[in-house]
Amino acid sequence: MDKLKLSTANIVILVAGVVMLIASFLAFLKISSPSFSIGGQHFGGSISRNAWSSGNFLIATIPVLIGIVMAAHVAVVAFAPQVKLPETVLGLTWTQIHLILGFQATIMMLAFLIRSTCGVDKVIVLFIMLLASIPLLAGDVLRTHSTPNPPPRPPPPPTPLPHPPRSPLPTL
Repeated sequence: MDKLKLSTANIVILVAGVVMLIASFLAFLKISSPSFSIGGQHFGGSISRNAWSSGNFLIATIPVLIGIVMAAHVAVVAFAPQVKLPETVLGLTWTQIHLILGFQATIMMLAFLIRSTCGVDKVIVLFIMLLASIPLLAGDVLRTHSTPNPPPRPPPPPTPLPHPPRSPLPTL
């Protein structure tokens, strides 16, 4: 277990991903209307939605999936060292991918928070998911700053001249 040390950034990403997953199953939108009955039929009441409800996929479920993917990557790297992942994906390092995904999740949760929701109450769970997406981004920034820079490459050796240099003075 000594080899399985997690950096602070990776712990932040793991916890934020788990919190987002748990919060995604709780209701974060509540639609309420006055309830009344007509002829034995009941109308109105309240309906709750979570991130997996229909109509919320693009703006509420994708940030959760991003958090799950980021936490899963950190967990695989930390707890399954025998699994070999490529150093780069599409020319991006894993730290860069994490930074992009964390930024995307945070922006999407902010967009969900500020969008117009006429007649819909935003429940505390929405704020929990937003507050979980911000540490995803913060953990990625920490990863970026904690990743050691590779040592600079040594300069290339000088190329030999094709002909010996000529002396500017004539020889006697």
